[in-house]
Amino acid sequence: MFPGRPHPQPPALLRRCPIPRFAPPPGSSGEEVKGYPPPPPSDSAMGVPSRAQAERESSHQSDGEEQEPPPQGEGGVRGADLISLLPDEILGSIVSLLPTDEGARTQILSSRWRHLWRSAPLNLEVSGAGRINKAVVSRILSEHRGVARRFSVSDFITANDSATLDGLLQSPVLDNLQELAFSFSDCIWPSPLMPHSALRFSSTLRVAEFSSCQFPDDAAHQVHFPKLQHLALGSVIISEDSLHAMLAGCPALDKFVFRYIDEDSPQMPRSALHFPSTLRVAEFGSCQFPEAMVCQVHFPNLQQLVLESVTISEGSLHAMLFGCPALNILTLGNCSGFSQFRINSLKLKHVEMYFRILDGHRLEELIVENAPCLERLHHRGPYQDIMRISIISAPKLEILGRLTDNIYRLELGSTVFKGLHDVTMATVMRTVKVLTLRLDNLIRDVIFNFMKCFPCMEELCIQTHIDLCLPHTAMENRQHYYSQDRFECLDHHLKKLWIGYYSGERPHVGFAKFFVMNASVLESLVLNVHPYRKVSDQWIENQRRQLQLENRASICAQIDFTFEKCFSYLNDV
Repeated sequence: MFPGRPHPQPPALLRRCPIPRFAPPPGSSGEEVKGYPPPPPSDSAMGVPSRAQAERESSHQSDGEEQEPPPQGEGGVRGADLISLLPDEILGSIVSLLPTDEGARTQILSSRWRHLWRSAPLNLEVSGAGRINKAVVSRILSEHRGVARRFSVSDFITANDSATLDGLLQSPVLDNLQELAFSFSDCIWPSPLMPHSALRFSSTLRVAEFSSCQFPDDAAHQVHFPKLQHLALGSVIISEDSLHAMLAGCPALDKFVFRYIDEDSPQMPRSALHFPSTLRVAEFGSCQFPEAMVCQVHFPNLQQLVLESVTISEGSLHAMLFGCPALNILTLGNCSGFSQFRINSLKLKHVEMYFRILDGHRLEELIVENAPCLERLHHRGPYQDIMRISIISAPKLEILGRLTDNIYRLELGSTVFKGLHDVTMATVMRTVKVLTLRLDNLIRDVIFNFMKCFPCMEELCIQTHIDLCLPHTAMENRQHYYSQDRFECLDHHLKKLWIGYYSGERPHVGFAKFFVMNASVLESLVLNVHPYRKVSDQWIENQRRQLQLENRASICAQIDFTFEKCFSYLNDV
């Protein structure tokens, strides 16, 4: 299903209050909800006395007999059915936030819950092949007594047939639908025609996501989406006039997603840039931007822009950003067509960039000229990427990365790194709190230079190479460096150190032990071992002995060994 939407989480009340296990009411212990697992056996069938039996037994106890108080749980008496005391309206809202299959299973909890799912706002979402097939979807729609909030089905249900989808959308229970999402397979050609019944919800829809279909040309001019806030079109075949009319009929649009799945990156319709001024989030993917139109657009309220696998010229990119005065977040993923990127923005806070190793036109130079609000600058290019980075003015920069051994030149104000070893230190950036690096070898001289440049750094993330280690003697020759010059970073600020692809060999042990022995406020040292490296508990205990944890400078420091892929952590920083 394109594009994916994270499922809303249940309220905190549902997560805190335990859902009790009830015995089914008399005559319904064997009842089964079709399409879902059978209900669990009753407590009495399992040899556990019911609540009524327990009460009768307690009544036979003598008045003078001292009874043991019931055990207390987090919310009172353990096992108390607190959540069932809530009104049906609240319980129905909670059930509607659960995934479809889990919401249906709440019917087997007790007779109190049996009617809730069928009367609560329907959240019907089927994203893949499973036990919920077309027949089950049809039965749910025919038997549901409440209103429908969301209807989302993939090509496993639509069967790549417009008539099948049309039959489902005609269900009366979907009247006043708020969220609609469907997709056909992207492997068939021509793409199926979107049924006209999908537009009958235009007056109530708040979210619309369509993928791999053809938009009927005779429909866009006749519909109006007064409440639509989120519109996503994935590989939808739509004419310029229809797209223009559709966007013009969305006065409340807040988020617009326009992507192709085709690797050939077709030309993006010019009408895709004619969205209303209310838009705050825009995402474009796998397409080519029209040159002339980009220079003419103006997005006064756009706060987040995502360009992924987009071909756009350097002039068009800068012109587009100039037309977004309120932009806060910018993501450039695997984009091409420009070799230099200049950041001049008064509101921009986060910049995220990543490029593939095989891209023919990669970013060669990044210049931050004037970014008074920039807090995060993260470039996740390939290790072989040779870049020039110049940060002239970013007074609020807190997160910087990922810098590599192959960086050609790094300018931080008046401080110049020619590579990472030849450094002319002149400027100190006290705002930087997080730094991420990708280094072939763990060389402390390189880290010392960064600690001098960023004296208030609190978190340092280093991904090294599992097969490349600096000889231990070379590291020992640098031991005197720290003894002659104390670092503010080590003494007062560095709280977390993460080392990826930690090998456990002497060079890596010596590097990690240096921080264990000298980082005075260190709270966490994470040593991430390569997931393919076989280690044992004995190996880990041996590593802990070599690190001399009993002599650590910070008594609060915790040392953890993990075995995850490095990219997952660095991308989450």
